[in-house]
Amino acid sequence: MTHIRPGRIFVSCHPMDLGDVRLRVVSYTEGDARAVVVDAHTGKRRREILTVSLHPTARTRTGKPRLTGYAPASDEAPAALPKALGANEPDWFDGLPGRRFLVRLPPGLDLLNANDRLHHHQRAQKTRALRQAARFASRGLPKLDRVHVIGVFHPHDRRRRDPANWYPTFKALLDGLVDQGVIQDDDHTRLVGPDMRIGEVIAGARIVLHIRDLGASDLRK
Repeated sequence: MTHIRPGRIFVSCHPMDLGDVRLRVVSYTEGDARAVVVDAHTGKRRREILTVSLHPTARTRTGKPRLTGYAPASDEAPAALPKALGANEPDWFDGLPGRRFLVRLPPGLDLLNANDRLHHHQRAQKTRALRQAARFASRGLPKLDRVHVIGVFHPHDRRRRDPANWYPTFKALLDGLVDQGVIQDDDHTRLVGPDMRIGEVIAGARIVLHIRDLGASDLRK
């Protein structure tokens, strides 16, 4: 049976769409090169789409996340917090004052690791993609004078890991917050952290930034 069938929801694989772009299949005849879809949220914008853009899974045969087209919504990682993270997810700011915010990065991002041996062009490309992902994911957050950030990497399995190895990833994500205007800069006068943690297992793996508003406190004290 084909994975394309009327009523099925497909979600965009592009990391900049953050799972917000969803299509619902209205009609399709097996073997056709196109399917009729509408926007899943509104039921509007009826149009045809090439079936080669409707992938059976969100990952390629080699296990890498797809960056184009659409995949069945049932294959995406859980998006809701904290419910999707489960009862074992700790309150990283337990007992500390200040407003809390979450920046949920899309699952399957290509992360930077301190152990990587990359050509500088590859590193720049990955950094740019991470920075843009954080900028889009932090839309709607208020401007904050000073913040404490805990970056939690939720892996796809329970192997032992050193969270500090992902510092280049967290640095790029903080730069994305600066690009969005959430914080003016990520120097020591405006930022505590990022403190890096390993969170509970999530299918597809993802990073969540936990942000605590420090108000007008002086971080140098």
